[in-house]
Amino acid sequence: MRESGLGAPQGRAVTRFGVTADAHLIGRAGSQNRAYVERFTEAMRAWRPDFVIDLGDFLYHCGEPKEEHIQALRRHWTLYRSAGCPAYAVLGNHDADWLRQCPDAGPGPLWPAHREATGMPGRFYSFDAGGLHVIVLDGNTPRPPSAGASPDGHQGAFWLDELQMEWLASDLRAHRGRPKILFCHQELHYTPPEGSGEGGQVPFPQIGCASSHVDNGWEARRLLAADGEVIACFAGHKHHPRWVVYGGVHYITLAATHRAGSYSQVTLSDSLRIEGFGEQPSCDLPLPA
Repeated sequence: MRESGLGAPQGRAVTRFGVTADAHLIGRAGSQNRAYVERFTEAMRAWRPDFVIDLGDFLYHCGEPKEEHIQALRRHWTLYRSAGCPAYAVLGNHDADWLRQCPDAGPGPLWPAHREATGMPGRFYSFDAGGLHVIVLDGNTPRPPSAGASPDGHQGAFWLDELQMEWLASDLRAHRGRPKILFCHQELHYTPPEGSGEGGQVPFPQIGCASSHVDNGWEARRLLAADGEVIACFAGHKHHPRWVVYGGVHYITLAATHRAGSYSQVTLSDSLRIEGFGEQPSCDLPLPA
């Protein structure tokens, strides 16, 4: 990422939030990763943001029995909530895989236990923080075999289901006139090395599996661009940071918390300022004109 200056009228209300991604907390005690989350919550109590949010893959299932995993989730999320402000969760692929595939799940569904532990109102949802409207998406549905070719030019493994896409369009309409930020564990784009042509890093870093994005993310991007009030969409999943612009919206991928305790302190005022820690770089990005 690089510094891009300012691009909005002065006087916008300030909203601040802390973000972690891919903490990969192991169910059994003694993980270094928990110490990283402790460091984050200590920093948040001092910084006093409007909210904190984890971008998913909060836990990394390592074969623990169901009850042990749930207890670990409760224990670790209790730590996360100690940040001293509202705490929100995004579903990551490891979270979703455990919910679907836990071998000893038995007849009772795991989703209610996950919701109870994290306080998630649903797998996708929205909330308000000051003058900011925040949207949380669930990108963990597998791409359906019947899906056509994506105009992004590369097939992604993940999908935003029809119910969620309809909800997203409705939620955007219901909050006209408010600045918006989105969070989704997976990126909503495939971007080649030459970048998007609309802003961001060039060359665009190529990291890991090229199919790890949301295949129909282009449909969501079209909605966000048409809204005209969406500032940024934050993602994790790739474990390394990168940044691109589509339709005037910043798509920012954050460094993984399990890598050197990375996290971000984000301030939204007359620009979008990200103060990065660990392997997360800092930057100052313009708002939509």
